[in-house]
Amino acid sequence: MFRHTPHKDYSLTPRARHNFAWLETPILTAAVLGLCFWFEPTDPLFVNRFPWPILAPLLLAVRYGFLHAMVSAGMLVVATLVLMREGYPGYVELPASYIVGMLVSSMVVGEFRDLWERRLQRLQMANEYRQFRLDEFTRAYQMLRSSHDRLEERVAGSETSLRSSLLLLRKRVLQVRPETNVLKSSADSILSVLGQYGSFNAAALYPVVDGQLQVSKAYAEVGDMGALDANDLLIRLCLERADVVSVRDVFREQGREKSVSGLQACVPLVTVDGELLAIVVVRSMPFFSFNERTFMLLALLGGHIADLLHSDAQVLALENNEARRFSQHLQRSVLDAEKHDLPGSLMCFELPADSTPVLKALVDSQRGLDLQLSLSNSRGIDMLLVLMPLTDAQGSQGYLGRLDQIIAERMGGELSLQERGITSHYHELGRENTRAALSEFLYRECGLNDQQVAI
Repeated sequence: MFRHTPHKDYSLTPRARHNFAWLETPILTAAVLGLCFWFEPTDPLFVNRFPWPILAPLLLAVRYGFLHAMVSAGMLVVATLVLMREGYPGYVELPASYIVGMLVSSMVVGEFRDLWERRLQRLQMANEYRQFRLDEFTRAYQMLRSSHDRLEERVAGSETSLRSSLLLLRKRVLQVRPETNVLKSSADSILSVLGQYGSFNAAALYPVVDGQLQVSKAYAEVGDMGALDANDLLIRLCLERADVVSVRDVFREQGREKSVSGLQACVPLVTVDGELLAIVVVRSMPFFSFNERTFMLLALLGGHIADLLHSDAQVLALENNEARRFSQHLQRSVLDAEKHDLPGSLMCFELPADSTPVLKALVDSQRGLDLQLSLSNSRGIDMLLVLMPLTDAQGSQGYLGRLDQIIAERMGGELSLQERGITSHYHELGRENTRAALSEFLYRECGLNDQQVAI
């Protein structure tokens, strides 16, 4: 339900088609030259007045960048040389200043356009990461909200809660051997958790491989499902939308009953990254459960279960929820650095014995995308880990300077962090810094272990 968010429907830097750009460059330049010849046949390039032909390379520089501007300016220079070679009146001598000014102006405008395009691309990447974090928060918020009102009403007579069901499912996932199929081994538990809140009479869980539902063998089944058609309209809609769909959606889109099969609903297991792992196909469910609230709850459960299956086993083994969340984002930052060369920084602060005021100042200084984790290392020292995605070494130095100012304002004096007994350790997440270096930083330099932070 979070896959088709508005932020994925636009781009800060829409790019023109490559072939059209190279076609437009000579056409626009030739059109400008033709207009100049028509308006002023005696001085078509306006060498002795304001050089109106320069509009062609300037427009191309603003629209497409440095290279297209230079091609257009080169065409104008070639036209100037041809007119001089043919002995055109007014072009007997080479207008050097005209040619140099034409090239320099096009280069400057094109270079600034390319610079701003690179900046917009970096903003686009940062915007996508923020939206990822917002989607994650929205899902967690909706789950918490449903757990306190809707779930409490639906399972009032049940001995198990949603939280205990997810914890039990997490323990079963941890017990699965690494070489086995986690989805297949946990399918019965997944269908049981979803069936507890959807009250399925007949349903089955089928895996999705390369965008296609594998209907040959269900991983788990409850009730009498019978044969399943992979081209069923309800299944196609679920694969297309990656969201919960029911027969109501088919009526709303098709408006005719003959397009509807015997299925009643499809519940996808979609990770927060938008990857579709499996679909729970429901053939029969009670009428009182067939409502929007139930489908919203099933979508949220499916998303959480998919994230659970998609998580690293070492991260799942962590008992602390904050440590699991921190470790997942740390792994994502490491992966972004390795595959996409996005910067990232990890800082560790060793706090003095009476560290309550200092810790509060550090926590209050948290920026929007940063994550913090409080813990104690093997030496018994209170520590604060700070993960700063999309922040390089220079940005981390600015962060330390801001910390000095915040602590000085709250505690008085002009002492630095080190002079106040706060030791800081820094590690840069980059393509050249391997996971072994990160492990050395966390487990040797900071004195932590894999039960506190998993990488």
